[in-house]
Amino acid sequence: MIRRFILHFSSFILLTSISAAALAQSVRITQKPASLVYGDLPVSVQTADPVVRVALFINGVKYTEGAGKFIVLPVKVGEYIRRLRIRAVGYDAQGNVAGEDEMVVNDPRPPFRVRLHANHSVLEANVIKPQQVAITAVDFFIGEEKVAGIAAPPYTAAFDAAKYPNAIYARVVAHASDGSEANDVLFFGTNPNEQVDVSVQQVPLSVVGGNRAPSLAELTLLDNGTPRRIEALTPASDQPLYVILLIDYSESMLEELPVVKAAAKQFAQRLLRPQDRIAVVGFNQKEFWLTPFTNDFNAAAASVDRVKPSGETHLYDTAIEMLYELQKQPGRHALVVLTDGVDQGSHFKLEHLVHYARYAGVPIYPIVKNKLLTRWMRFGVGYFEAKRLANVARDTGATYFIIKAERELPDVYAKLASELRNQYQVVFNSDPSAADEWHALMITSSAGQQLRIPRGYFP
Repeated sequence: MIRRFILHFSSFILLTSISAAALAQSVRITQKPASLVYGDLPVSVQTADPVVRVALFINGVKYTEGAGKFIVLPVKVGEYIRRLRIRAVGYDAQGNVAGEDEMVVNDPRPPFRVRLHANHSVLEANVIKPQQVAITAVDFFIGEEKVAGIAAPPYTAAFDAAKYPNAIYARVVAHASDGSEANDVLFFGTNPNEQVDVSVQQVPLSVVGGNRAPSLAELTLLDNGTPRRIEALTPASDQPLYVILLIDYSESMLEELPVVKAAAKQFAQRLLRPQDRIAVVGFNQKEFWLTPFTNDFNAAAASVDRVKPSGETHLYDTAIEMLYELQKQPGRHALVVLTDGVDQGSHFKLEHLVHYARYAGVPIYPIVKNKLLTRWMRFGVGYFEAKRLANVARDTGATYFIIKAERELPDVYAKLASELRNQYQVVFNSDPSAADEWHALMITSSAGQQLRIPRGYFP
């Protein structure tokens, strides 16, 4: 998981004219998606005076621009899902920045932050937040004197510059219902801009074989071949575990489903601690939540019997959606997929799932119960399918299982539950200026312990 803490300072010039029209937000992105976005994304931007032109920036790089009071700027997101920070910046006739708005797409838990901007003699605040966070108030200050408190968007506040001749800065504080705050500061005049950007990475680590806890002093971490200091190594027991048990209810699983049902019940019973939560989700052409995240084993077990197999297997599409949902939850995550290993009819392809699995940083544990596949594997056929599943698991620091006989299930689920309950979290700082691309990751133990971690991460 990437945690990014940003403190932004910019500058503006105070002007003295105040008008009712100026209280309208000068640049506003009118539709901000809260779910996964891929393919073509139309970004709708509404403007008010004095904005005459809008430029669209994606992850800090200018992408396109347009002019008018209502503009639709098309963005080609593509099929490879990734987090995008989209910022619309408005300019007046003289080319000065006159307002801005932004949104983050494909980020299940965007950072809670606020950015302050001045449009003539009006302060504007743009709030970025996770969907579940409610804003109770946005307070505006000139220096340390509060000039306004706004309860609902648009978050704008007019001020009289003549009343503050010696003011050095303005600031804004956004208050959330959970008690958290986000702040931003704007300095008057020509104060220099400054940005502090720190990236913290957290990756799961499992010890393969043996019960001895790894020692921090024995571990060496390489990030794209560069040694990094490990800041912390914490036991998994310190954090809650959120697991989605994804069950294939397609027609191709009809013969396998009795075994899958029994295995699912046993897994939930072995796994859950008081602080842990499991959600049971079925899928064929679409997903259906059989339970929300719960600690109730009986509810999870009973839910497995509610749906009868039918339709195709949209494995890749559903797995991507589940990865997105898991990232919204606190603590550690795992996606356990009970399937016959065959995808039929998904919009996304395997390479898209591989890419997003790497990006999400959620361990994926495929458990395949497929009599036909295991029958062919006896003759050396089917290893390609098995290898593809294994690579998805290994990329994310997990493992996979192909069940050849029902008697293997108790041992498989005991191993998986034990691993999830006995993982560790490795914390290290990465390069804050690193490109948004896959970084190879390696951790070795001088004591010779065999360790399993994700093969890499996206910064």
